[in-house]
Amino acid sequence: MEHLRSLVLNSTYEPLQFTSARRALILYLLGKAEALEFDGFQFRTCSTSYRLPTVIKLRRYIRRPYSAIVSFSKKNVLRRDGHTCQYCGKTGGEMTIDHVIPRSREGKSTWENVVTACRDCNLEKGDRPLHMAGMRLLRDPQKPKTLINTISTVNAPDSHIKSWTKYLNHYR
Repeated sequence: MEHLRSLVLNSTYEPLQFTSARRALILYLLGKAEALEFDGFQFRTCSTSYRLPTVIKLRRYIRRPYSAIVSFSKKNVLRRDGHTCQYCGKTGGEMTIDHVIPRSREGKSTWENVVTACRDCNLEKGDRPLHMAGMRLLRDPQKPKTLINTISTVNAPDSHIKSWTKYLNHYR
């Protein structure tokens, strides 16, 4: 159970963070959170069995410090794109960032012009715009509304990832 994570949503369904499944279960049992998604994982005591929530929504709104500005950095671009190459869809391995409109052609380092790319796709595209390289993006780059650390999804069971996706994709 220690390796399982749960997604925590604010009362407005905004993703806040990932927490341990144990903490999510405690918040749910104390009535501080509502369980929105479950899968087959359970926590058993001598006399009772509890289903572990994969997604919980807090009952009270948690005010976050004003964070309308998500700082632009390589790390945050990789987070926004889920460490997935935006040209071929490859995940894992060494990822880099690529300018959709190359800097040599007046391309800027902005959220709307930078994407995650695997080394092979980055080399293939080179110093050319997409249409000249004959490549297409899986998803148009845009400034994220919020970023939470999605590194918790790396070793998560598929059932967890499936239940998280509908809440995380809405806020990317």
